[in-house]
Parts: sequence; C-alpha cells; structure tokens
Amino acid sequence: MVFISSIRRAIQQRSRLFLPTPVHLPRESKSNSQSLLQEAAVVHSVEHGFPQLLPLGFRVLTKLKKVIRVEMNAVGGQELSLPAIGRRNMWETSDRWNLMHDELFKFKDHNEEYCLSPTHEEAITKLVSSVCKSIARSNYPLLLYQITWKYRNEPNYRHGLLRTKEFLMKDLYSFHRNEECAQQVYEQVCDAYERIFQKLELKCFKVPADSGLMGGSLNHEFLGISPVGEDTILTCSTCGRGSLKNKPQCEHTEKVEQRAIELGHCFLLGDRYTKAFNATEGSSYVTEDKKPLIMGCYGIGLTRLMAAAVEILTPRESSDIRWPRRIVPYQVAILPPKKGSPEEANGNEQTLGRLLQLDNNEWFADDRTELTIGYRLKDCQKMGVPIVIAFGKRAVGFLLSKN
Repeated sequence: MVFISSIRRAIQQRSRLFLPTPVHLPRESKSNSQSLLQEAAVVHSVEHGFPQLLPLGFRVLTKLKKVIRVEMNAVGGQELSLPAIGRRNMWETSDRWNLMHDELFKFKDHNEEYCLSPTHEEAITKLVSSVCKSIARSNYPLLLYQITWKYRNEPNYRHGLLRTKEFLMKDLYSFHRNEECAQQVYEQVCDAYERIFQKLELKCFKVPADSGLMGGSLNHEFLGISPVGEDTILTCSTCGRGSLKNKPQCEHTEKVEQRAIELGHCFLLGDRYTKAFNATEGSSYVTEDKKPLIMGCYGIGLTRLMAAAVEILTPRESSDIRWPRRIVPYQVAILPPKKGSPEEANGNEQTLGRLLQLDNNEWFADDRTELTIGYRLKDCQKMGVPIVIAFGKRAVGFLLSKN
C-alpha cells in the first residue's frame, strides 16, 4: 500500500510507539491528571511513588525544559550539573542533616554516610566557596542553575506526578555582593517565572509564603487553582490578587477560598548557607572584613508542572488531555484511510506524499489502518494532539484544541 510504505520511510508510526496498556489507578486517587496521563500512556506506574515517563511523557518534558531554559538564560543563568549524592558532613554544616532527617534518603558506603539530595543549597554553596577567591567582582551577580532529578523520602506520595519520591526539578541559585543586588535579581527571576507560566497558558498567583526549613527573609509561591492542590488560597475578583489563607494580602471583603497547586517557589536566603560554608567575596580586592555573599534560590518541579498543567487546563469531565501548546507531545497526526476502504486509492497519495516530505518530528502517522478513522481520531484526542489530518474521500484537517 502506497500510504503505509511512504509513512514507514518518513515519520514516526503510531504502531511502533511504546504505549503500553495503563495499570489500574488506586481507588483513592482524586487526581484528574493521574488518570489522564496513565490512560494516554504518557506515564506508567509500576511502583507507586516512582512513576515512569514513557516516550510521550519524555517528549513533553524535553519541551518543558526548553521553555524554562530560555527564561533562565535570559536572566543570566548558567547551566551546570551537581552530584545527586551528598556527604553527611556537608549537610551537617547547614544543620539540615538533622532538620530534614525524615525527608532524606540516607545510606552508608565504606563507613561514610550519604544522602540523595532533595535540593542542592549545600552543594552549590560549597562549590562557590571553593572558588570564590578567584571570582572577579564583575562576575557578580552569579546565577547558576541545573535541571536534575531530586529525591525526597515522601511518606504521602499521591496524585501521580504531583507528589512523588523522585522528581525532576530546575533549581537556580544566585550569589550577590549585597542585599540590594539580591533583591533586584529576585524580582527579575520572579518575573521570569510569571513569563514561564504565561507561555504554558497557566494563570498563577504569586503569593508570600513561609520559608520553612529553607530559611531566608523573603519568599513567594506561584500557585495555580486546582481542587487537588494542597494549599488554600484566597482569590479576589475585585483586584485579581491571591494570597495564602493564613497570609491575607487584600483589603476587599469578597474573597473566594480555593485549593491550589504550587507551580514554583522563590527564596531570598540571605547569608544562611554562605556564612556556614564561608562563601565570601574574593580576597584580592576586599578588606579584612569579609562579608558572606547574599544568596537566593528558585525552584520549579518539572514533572510536577507537567501534571499541574493537565490538572488545571483539562476540564474535569473530559477524558482527553488538554496540553499547553508549547509542550504537546506531537503537534500533528496523520490518519491514512482504513484498510480495504474505497478511500485507499482515490488520489490522496499525492497529497499525503507532499506531507511526508516535510522533515518535522512534530508529526506522527497512525498507520493502524485496520482501525476506523473515528477510533484513531479518538486516540489522538486522548493524547492531546491538537491537529489531525484524516484521509477519507478527501484530506480533512481537524483542530482538536482551541489553542
């Protein structure tokens, strides 16, 4: 058949995609995204708390990384990679070995104790401390970030990717010579976060929050409205602002209480970590009174954000995923005619041939021609593919989403 032979030479085939049958969801799950992502074979869960990203999910994640990298680079961030394993003595320097005791995955090797890092304040500050004497004054502010897997011994893992023991996170750390500079960069990164969520079509509320074990003088959460969220937010239709329930920020009396998902978190840490690790300005140009660098940290959980986007954008009654257009796994699907149908040889080969000459990995063809167009179209809707080109008596394009 001309259609299928052309497809197999050109682009990804649906029949060869790794889309295993989903496992049963736990009965207590109230997460819309958990069921949708598993039904569409974006995520698979063999061990609860450790969901696996399948090829569709990995494509989404790759695109999400690109969106975030663009904004982090735009504010002056430089990407690096830090070890996932941290020694006990490093974590004891900040006192978080004990403060985060139950959250850390701890283990021993050759009589030394380690943990799998849920965050990297200690590692990045120790790195900067080891080289700060050679860093020129003109290099500040110094913004370093990574996108890497984190590990937290989370006892209440639930809702698929929203709360897990292993998760992919972007964490940016900034180092400054003074508080004023730190404050300026803090505002710039917060603005970058808002641009990220705008690109992902997510309405978010920037709200003051508690510092918790991270410490610091200033921090904000970015929250998106969702019934499975773990924060309670008060939103005001008059001023359009939101605040955590225990931190009211609006004087208007008519507020609506809603549940919300954390999409990102920014902290101005001060010198808590830099003082502990002796990260100061370089000795070649400072006086005897060396001051610790001022530090900020900024986090976005990418795997969590994937699920949050589906949770927020997809209507509760829908069985079809609605992705932000920038991170949809495939932009276009091609549906050849059903095998044995009159449409197999009605002259559409030329049209399809022109499409298949386009070198674009945003296309895939559902070559399962033993199935009807309608059945395959429904599969595309379930995956969240926004545009489908179906070949019947003529080539017809379906716009499946309003993005």
